[in-house]
Amino acid sequence: MRILNKQPMYTGKQFSVARLTLKDDNGKERERDVIEHPGAACIVPMLDADTVLLVEQWRVGAKKPLWEIPAGTLDPGEDPLACAARELEEETGYTAGKLEHLFTFFPSPGILDEKMHIFLATNLKKGAPHPDEDEQITVKAFTFRDLRIQLKANNIKDGKTIASLGYLMVFKPYLGNTPENPKP
Repeated sequence: MRILNKQPMYTGKQFSVARLTLKDDNGKERERDVIEHPGAACIVPMLDADTVLLVEQWRVGAKKPLWEIPAGTLDPGEDPLACAARELEEETGYTAGKLEHLFTFFPSPGILDEKMHIFLATNLKKGAPHPDEDEQITVKAFTFRDLRIQLKANNIKDGKTIASLGYLMVFKPYLGNTPENPKP
């Protein structure tokens, strides 16, 4: 599949929409609309080996507040690691002694080109949060036991948070270990 044409349809504050004309390997052309987004850095802040900080904030798409990992949109040309450090401090007040990239994923690749970069933040040092003026954020610590209960009860509805917590619940015992010498 290759892009033959791109027609801007809408440009907003956080994203734009374009209509793409695509040509497949058989020569057939088709149109697809895509939401273009600069990407995001998402952070799983761990107070200790069993405790994760989540933030609660009102989300326009859900039309209600959601518990989620801290995250923020990349500024133009911004490195995801720098964005992760910035957003962690803005939303929680904490700074990380260590930020480790876990994985990158596309949250909805059928209509959206956004890449989400997931980081693990450890060796946290408490400070004062300074959210954006339009953000009202509550910060709360959850143990992995609490998170399993909340996930099973379908009380955590944010996709990046579900993906990140699921990843950690599977791979947490192996973090910081080399593939050649993993410890279970």
